[in-house]
Amino acid sequence: MLLTVSLMMVLAYSIYFVISPRIKTYKQNSSLARCVPMVLGMTSSITIGLLITIWMSSQLAISTILSIIISAIIALMIGKDFGINGILEAQTSSLMGAMMGAMLGVMLSPNEITIMIVATDLLYIVSFYSMLIITTKASSKSQNFTIKNSAFLYLMLILNISLIGSLGVLQTIVTENPSVKTEKITHVHDH
Repeated sequence: MLLTVSLMMVLAYSIYFVISPRIKTYKQNSSLARCVPMVLGMTSSITIGLLITIWMSSQLAISTILSIIISAIIALMIGKDFGINGILEAQTSSLMGAMMGAMLGVMLSPNEITIMIVATDLLYIVSFYSMLIITTKASSKSQNFTIKNSAFLYLMLILNISLIGSLGVLQTIVTENPSVKTEKITHVHDH
C-alpha cells in the first residue's frame, strides 16, 4: 500500500506542479529556472527509481530502464515551462536520480525498505513544497497573493507528511507482526 500511495503521490504532485500557473511567470534564463527543475527532477526520480525497483526487485535492468523512462517523462513535463535550460537540468538530474534510486532499491534489506520509502517520500514532499513556496513568493510580486493561499500550502504540507508518516508506521507494524496482516481461515471438508 505504501508503494502505491508513494508512486501516486509523486505523479500527482508532478502533474500539479506542471499545471500550476505560478511557474508561467519566470524568465527562462533566471537562476530559479535552473534550480527548480533540477531539484524536482532529482527528488522525484530518486523516489520513482526506488519504488519501481522495490516493486520489481528481481529485475534490476528492467526496473532501472523503466525508472529512467518514467522519470524522463516527468522531468520533461517539469522543465518545459522553464525553457531549454530547465529541460536540460531536469533531464540530467532525473537520469542520475532514477539510476541512484534503482540501485538503492536493490541494495536494501527487507526491514529497511519501509524506512527508505518514507525517507525519500519526505524528501520529495519537502522539496516539492519548498519549490512551490519559492515560486509562489516569486510570482506574488507580480500577482496578488494572499496569506490564505500560503496557509493552504502549509496545511497540505503538514497533512502529506502526516499521511506518509502514518503509512510508514502502519507498514512497519504489519511487517514486524505478521499476525496483524490477515488471519488465515482454513476450511476443512469432510468426505
